[in-house]
Amino acid sequence: MTPYSNLPYSHNSLKVFEAVARLLSFTKAADELNVTQSAVSRQIKQLEQECQVTLLVRKHRTVELTEQGRDLFDVLRQNYHNLNSLIGQWKAPTKNRIVIKSALSYATRVLLPKVAQLNEKYPDHEIVIIPSIEEDPILEQEDCDLLIINSRKHERYINKPGVSFLRAEYMAPVYSELMSASRIQIQDVLNLPHLHATLDHQDWKLWLANTALRGPKRGRDTVFFSLDLALSACLSGQGVTVTDLLLVLPELERQFLKCPEGIALQHSDWHYYCYQRSHTPMINDIKQWLENQTHADRTQLQRLCDKFGWSVADVVF
Repeated sequence: MTPYSNLPYSHNSLKVFEAVARLLSFTKAADELNVTQSAVSRQIKQLEQECQVTLLVRKHRTVELTEQGRDLFDVLRQNYHNLNSLIGQWKAPTKNRIVIKSALSYATRVLLPKVAQLNEKYPDHEIVIIPSIEEDPILEQEDCDLLIINSRKHERYINKPGVSFLRAEYMAPVYSELMSASRIQIQDVLNLPHLHATLDHQDWKLWLANTALRGPKRGRDTVFFSLDLALSACLSGQGVTVTDLLLVLPELERQFLKCPEGIALQHSDWHYYCYQRSHTPMINDIKQWLENQTHADRTQLQRLCDKFGWSVADVVF
């Protein structure tokens, strides 16, 4: 004897009946199931023949359930609900996403260490950090909630809708404690290996042009074509690189990286801007969080300048 011998051969007819009984309409059931109305009628007729009962009373414009129809519908409704809940538990929960796209170095050295704060703040959302290597993206084509831009083309962003100034850069040479056990003097920078993040040596050229150093540059040059690579080489003791000190605050705090004695901070030609595509309360809150983090980082840098005697006469905090 086969199990469940009283069940109809076609389980699909039960599904069709549940839809008709729930909606009390052949037409609406057909639309929901994406089949024709005649197909629904055939399934119901087949089910009634197999069960040898009348389940529905067809009237001119309405459908009514018989007593047996109501009993069957109650059982199907409860069991379909239980099945739907069970299968739903097997599926990975879907979360809403908060997408932040950012200049590569900012994503790596600022957002990455602090993303745990966002995860804690928004436990029901998935935080997505997308690094960008494009210098000046077309804002209207960006599909993200917030975009952090690092640019020297200020005219593209000043007074642009949705764009706000985030911060300037605070530039100075840094070296690793692995490079020298004693404090390096500012004049020694000319003789040390120079590590570059760009082929045009832009950061070094700008910094040297605005400093009081005199004399020929004797240090060799190595280009890594990425600030993160240049900083990694610097941390391993391979030379000195000019960088935005706000990107290396943890290393400066622990003195894994140091600035030469008598250093003066400078602003670069580059500024950070924040583009906010969607103005929801949550994204507004995250933007405010970024601004608060930036303020805290500048305060920490000011404290380090006081501690180590770095001059800030030429910069604005």
